[in-house]
Amino acid sequence: MMTDFFMAFYSSPHWVFIALGGILLIAELLGTGGYGLWSGIAAIIVGLIACVLPLSWPILWILFAILTLASAYLWWLWLKKQGKDKSPKGEINQPQQDLIGIKTVVTDAIVNGSGRVKIKDGTWSARCDQDLNVGQHVEVISVDGLILNVQPLNR
Repeated sequence: MMTDFFMAFYSSPHWVFIALGGILLIAELLGTGGYGLWSGIAAIIVGLIACVLPLSWPILWILFAILTLASAYLWWLWLKKQGKDKSPKGEINQPQQDLIGIKTVVTDAIVNGSGRVKIKDGTWSARCDQDLNVGQHVEVISVDGLILNVQPLNR
């Protein structure tokens, strides 16, 4: 009985790759960031090719690897073209970089280069070249760790 299963498996590579594609597409629903999608599509394409052409297992696996890499690369190029790739500096796990450009208000006067500004429901340490009063509008121009470098807005 087990021999029959392996014979069916060995003689039907197209179903193996189509099933693998389905599994990878289901895994993509769990949040793999797109890689499951492109690998799943590559597996299904290989399965369809295996239906038409009687290729050996090693050739099918190589074809699957090539299609996966090519599709992931093309996806990356598309994301880059759309401006949806990583942050401009390519930095990972630095969400405070997203604060650059935010316009906000001084909550604790900036004296001798140091004070605080309000962003959303919290306050952040801030630095500026000049002294600024409470309530003055500023823009975040850079981030140094958890300290925001700001400049006054001309209002």
